[in-house]
Amino acid sequence: MKHDDSFGYILMSGFLILLGLLGLVMASQAVDALMMAFGLALAVFAVFFAFFAINRTHNTPGAE
Repeated sequence: MKHDDSFGYILMSGFLILLGLLGLVMASQAVDALMMAFGLALAVFAVFFAFFAINRTHNTPGAE
């Protein structure tokens, strides 16, 4: 891992994975469209954040 703050990204990614799973559970048990949309949006945000954290911690400086 290239950055000094990579442990923080690992912790935050773990927390966001749990929130993403919670969002999927919320979406699966939703009785209205708004709650389903919020749960799915939370899950999508968690996936995008996980990819961002992977990119940030494993990106080599100077590479294009």
